Formats: sequence, C-alpha cells, structure tokens
Amino acid sequence: MLPIGRGKSLLFIVLAYLNYTSVTIVIVLFYGLIKDLVIYIYTRSINCIE
Repeated sequence: MLPIGRGKSLLFIVLAYLNYTSVTIVIVLFYGLIKDLVIYIYTRSINCIE
C-alpha cells in the first residue's frame, strides 16, 4: 500500500481514459475521497457515476 498522494488514482484514471469503450469499476471507502475523485475525473472529460 502506497501512502497518500503517490499517484494510485492515476492507475485507474488512465485505464479508464485509454479504454473509453469499456467499464472500469473502482471501490472507494471514504466519502470525501469519492467526491474529490468524481470532480477530478469530470474535469478530465471522463464519464463516471457514484
């Protein structure tokens, strides 16, 4: 497990961006992190749902 701020989120964000015809499922345990990720992903023009 890597510490906070080491780019773990980029792994699935890049995967979702490159495979735009498929579905990437991510499980996030903290509500605050979910909101941050959704905002970050939408600003990159990647569709997502909570």
